Amino acid sequence: MPDLPYRSTSDRAHWREIILLRRRLLSLKAQTRLLRHEFARKYNPDQPRVPAGSEGGGQWTSGGGGGDPSLTGTDWLGDLGNALSTALSFSDVVADTSGEESWAFYQDATRPDGSLAERAVVNRDGSTIQSEFAEPGKQNDWDERHTVTSPEGSKTTFETSDRTQTIRDGGPDGEIVSRATWTERGPEREATVQQVFAQEGVRRAVSAAGTILFGWLSPGDDIDGQRTVMGFVPRDYQPGKPGQMDLAFVGNLTAEEAKNACHMLGKVQKLTDDAAEAAGGPRLFSSMATYGTNVHVRFKNFVNDFHNENFRAERSFLKEAAEPTSKEELDIGYPRSVRVDAFEYRPEDRTLCVYDLKTGRRGLSVRRSDILATAAYLGMSKVDRVIMLEIRPRK
Repeated sequence: MPDLPYRSTSDRAHWREIILLRRRLLSLKAQTRLLRHEFARKYNPDQPRVPAGSEGGGQWTSGGGGGDPSLTGTDWLGDLGNALSTALSFSDVVADTSGEESWAFYQDATRPDGSLAERAVVNRDGSTIQSEFAEPGKQNDWDERHTVTSPEGSKTTFETSDRTQTIRDGGPDGEIVSRATWTERGPEREATVQQVFAQEGVRRAVSAAGTILFGWLSPGDDIDGQRTVMGFVPRDYQPGKPGQMDLAFVGNLTAEEAKNACHMLGKVQKLTDDAAEAAGGPRLFSSMATYGTNVHVRFKNFVNDFHNENFRAERSFLKEAAEPTSKEELDIGYPRSVRVDAFEYRPEDRTLCVYDLKTGRRGLSVRRSDILATAAYLGMSKVDRVIMLEIRPRK
């Protein structure tokens, strides 16, 4: 597979088989959930039955008690057997044949009214995303939830109700890691939830899972006016672990909500479009990498023409807390540093927005998202939250 160059031919074949097995498992899980739903809807243990010894003895009867009065036990089993085809409709599997996406294939399941119920995604790195969406007009504890399974098998669930997101370690029924609400300033974490980010492995797993979900959602930005954001908040102080950030929110917002938190978002999008238009398109360049570099250079010049210290492009920050440097600003390529494409800092809200410019379909790597958030936080004073956004030229 093109994104796994370090694997041998036999390893790649083995990895493909793992991905296919994971996809089949996702399908079985979806069917199991549907069977449970149908069973809970139609079975009532208190429903009257025909007395033993009578014709049809033991079967459910329509007298009181709930259940479908027109169904006998045998009929119910037959109806349940048809549930998979009548309750949800599974689309054809959509596969990426270009090799440019981070995902390999996905499949949707819709309800009879056409609303999206579930989506199963298999990524090229072996991770999967199982998304569930609440039925429109029905009360539910959540509007949507996404369970990300890492290539190693760990699970993290992002469960969103309105603009409040609960993150769970271990899947939908796992321990609550954090809960945060999106505000006009960005994510605000609820202090009432006991945080378990003290476990470094949990923090890393949540950050990795969030980046995987962000990578799936972000290429769809500007569709139906949506914007995908990833919000980080400073972790509680722990001796020996200064300057680290915790992922608090991953999901889609309206364009207006995103602009309320990151005021320069509209301007950044326009400058990205202008840079791509000035470059002239990928076909004029020898490779996509050369084209991307050209767009980045033009974008940097456009941003820095504003001469605004709180709105800058191509600035380098240290990746982690280290000994103080005498430099007021790091040079590009400075050891243990990372360069952000653009940032917007609002001292009045203590909000830092990091814009990552992309000219291809592939998104942020798991490691880079964590580094960018932490490095930018370390390089600026008085930051209460870091918001990450990907920006792509609009065609």
